[in-house]
Amino acid sequence: MTATDLIDACDISQSTVYRKLDRLCAASLVREQDRINPNGGRVTLYERDFEDVTISMESDDTFAVTIDRPPRNAGERLADIWSKMGDEL
Repeated sequence: MTATDLIDACDISQSTVYRKLDRLCAASLVREQDRINPNGGRVTLYERDFEDVTISMESDDTFAVTIDRPPRNAGERLADIWSKMGDEL
């Protein structure tokens, strides 16, 4: 989904959506992918970047979090690298 799609679907403000997306991207739970917009420019799509999250309670009363991620092919890994390089520029 795009940020605009999320704003419409969740009925929350633009600043809230971007703040939450930034946190989810930093936690590697959501992945950004830039696409060329047919009408010109580019659009950023956000997609879930995990298959399953398991939260468990350890014997010492601490939490353990396990995140299962889908395997990525070479093209997806290259797209991630290009996207991160664009963020640095």
